[in-house]
Amino acid sequence: HALRPSSGAQRARLETDLEALLEAEGLAARPGPRVRVDPAAVAVLREGILACRKVAFTYRGRLDPTARERVVEPYGFLYGTRPYLVARREGAEGFRHYRLQGISEARLTDEPFTREQGFTIEAHARRCFGTFLEEPFDVVWRFRPSAARDAAEYVFHPDQRVETDAEGGLIVRFRAGGALEMAWHLLTWGDAVEVLEPPDFWQRAEASRARFA
Repeated sequence: HALRPSSGAQRARLETDLEALLEAEGLAARPGPRVRVDPAAVAVLREGILACRKVAFTYRGRLDPTARERVVEPYGFLYGTRPYLVARREGAEGFRHYRLQGISEARLTDEPFTREQGFTIEAHARRCFGTFLEEPFDVVWRFRPSAARDAAEYVFHPDQRVETDAEGGLIVRFRAGGALEMAWHLLTWGDAVEVLEPPDFWQRAEASRARFA
């Protein structure tokens, strides 16, 4: 028997790997806008990740364009509409996401660091709907019967659970952060989808907009 992926997360990884291979072979392309990223900076960050060495760079945030020096422990990249570096900052707890287009003058330091035991970029990515870093929360969406078939063809989240209700609507459940990016996506469905949980979802999205947009 042919081997098949045993989980949605594995299927998503295989699909992503195939997309990258097709692009590298010149058989696929990604239309639409994309940000400009310094390839030299990305190469330095990649080396720091692989060698477990801290990297230093100049950083300009989206809301604070002031150039600031940062020294971080790089762990990986998140690629979406906006690509980010996942890293720990010296003297701070937890992980942060740094916009790649905001990074310049990246340089590798001689200082090593010890990676957090058990960390994987895949598990970290599952905490987010997109690339904005927020505390995960439980999400339940309902797609109307007229949109259920179309919605069933989407993987909204690697750990999603789906079911069909008595009226033929599609219920999608998962846990992740990123209310603003969820709202952006939901708006593309118009009135074909409603948010059942959390009840304060749109307030969360507005609060996220104030922080990230």
